[in-house]
Amino acid sequence: MVSWATSKFLSNQFIPISAVVTAAAVPCSSCSTNFLKVCSPRSGMYGLSVAESHSRVRAYAVNSNQASSMQIRPGTWEDPDNGSGSEYDEDDEGEENDWGHESDWEEEIDASATNNVDKSTINTYEEDLVKEVEQLLGPEERAILQQNVKPNLGKISTAKWSPLHTLALSGQIPFMDKLLENGLDIDTVDRDGLTALHKAIIGKKEAVISHLLRKGADPHVKARDGATPLHYAVHVGAIQTVKLLIKYKVDVNVADNEGWTPLHVAIQSRNRFIAKVLLVNGADKNRRTKDGRTPMDLNFCYGKDFKSFDLAKLLKIMPANRDF
Repeated sequence: MVSWATSKFLSNQFIPISAVVTAAAVPCSSCSTNFLKVCSPRSGMYGLSVAESHSRVRAYAVNSNQASSMQIRPGTWEDPDNGSGSEYDEDDEGEENDWGHESDWEEEIDASATNNVDKSTINTYEEDLVKEVEQLLGPEERAILQQNVKPNLGKISTAKWSPLHTLALSGQIPFMDKLLENGLDIDTVDRDGLTALHKAIIGKKEAVISHLLRKGADPHVKARDGATPLHYAVHVGAIQTVKLLIKYKVDVNVADNEGWTPLHVAIQSRNRFIAKVLLVNGADKNRRTKDGRTPMDLNFCYGKDFKSFDLAKLLKIMPANRDF
């Protein structure tokens, strides 16, 4: 228990600490200043409460017709658990804390209940949408919809436009998965012999590339011109994809129909970083194209510039046919 004394003063009045301390019967050594000032935009009288062994002074409003000069109201007070020491803190702030607690409790609803509500709302919306669209359809459109409960791959594909390839380039992974679940071959090719993996690499869709590989896409498939996914990854300068394909054990010395290896493409694109990755992982710098050109020959065909000398140094110092 801590004994308390309460005094009342006018708003904006400077109050000597000694007066408050005397009223509270506590030693003045606990107070750090000589004067207190009661400041408030409201008129009337204000109370000051001082606790023994506490340097804090609490103010609270009182009705002006109830106050007169200085009055002392002795009483007892027990410190609450939160360290607060005034009637104001107990009455007002306590109620606010209770409200906050109730608000938190209301927000922390069972996650499963929330999910159930969300799912029911979505299901209701889908049902309403189906009914609305069915009313808007003509007879022919309604017949086509009834005949194609699942995707009709034959009617949404051509030799040039494959739905899986289109979705791969646009990054629509969930729709890709739905097509695969309905039996579409992940390695289906278009008229150029390109798979969805080829197209995703050309479009630099790294998330789609990783997803397709995890789903079982073949990283060794050659297009009609003999180019592999690794050729296209080097061609577009996608070094992270190059590293990923190497992790899937692709052949770094695979050649296309013209005899070009990925290293030939890297030198042609003047990409030192990818050329170094290929060389470190076993690319053969002496491999010749059908025209008889090595990567070094292609490099010097660019003439005498800094990049030519830089790549020439790389090709000279890196060991050939290095196995890892």
